[in-house]
Amino acid sequence: KGQLSLLSATAFAALNAFPVEIAFEGTKYSFQVKRAGTDLLLFSIGKRTIRAKILERPDGSYFGSVGDNKTMTIFGTDEALGLRLRMEGMATIMLPTLYDPSELRSEFNGKIVRYLQDDGAMVKEGQSYVELEAMKMIMPVKATAAGRITHTRGAGSIVGAGELLGALELADPTQVKKILPFEGDFALKAVADGGKKETDSADL
Repeated sequence: KGQLSLLSATAFAALNAFPVEIAFEGTKYSFQVKRAGTDLLLFSIGKRTIRAKILERPDGSYFGSVGDNKTMTIFGTDEALGLRLRMEGMATIMLPTLYDPSELRSEFNGKIVRYLQDDGAMVKEGQSYVELEAMKMIMPVKATAAGRITHTRGAGSIVGAGELLGALELADPTQVKKILPFEGDFALKAVADGGKKETDSADL
């Protein structure tokens, strides 16, 4: 479901070499990861290799440092929309799941009030197709692409963020943006502003 997921310390320690893929804004970044020590990992992409030191703490968080950056405490949470990493005192990074325009998913927790388009009807990109109730407010959710909708839930259903609400038979599959592999020299950027902003995988 997601691009990345959290592993137990035992399962993680058993992996000596493994691939990691992160997709963002139409680009897929493919890393090859090798273990160089009990707490040292080497991430390779193209001609660049990045050193990362990871140490698990008893509370499930991690001490980590990447490249020459200072050591930070990292909390990871698997969510329906992806993997959320919170670097204490610095930033929160969301690594989203791979995007599929034929899947219409909930953007938040709530209850389905009603579908605004009949099952099997055509919907336009950006058109509201369902109403969800959350925090005593009725909020519409819009289609991410044009196509013929198939309902996957019913009125009154309780849904979480990222849950499938409908499937789309895309009107023009050729217009869907393809995910292309990253090419060039990968540049590692550090979050250095000291703020608790939320960023995304493109800023890594």
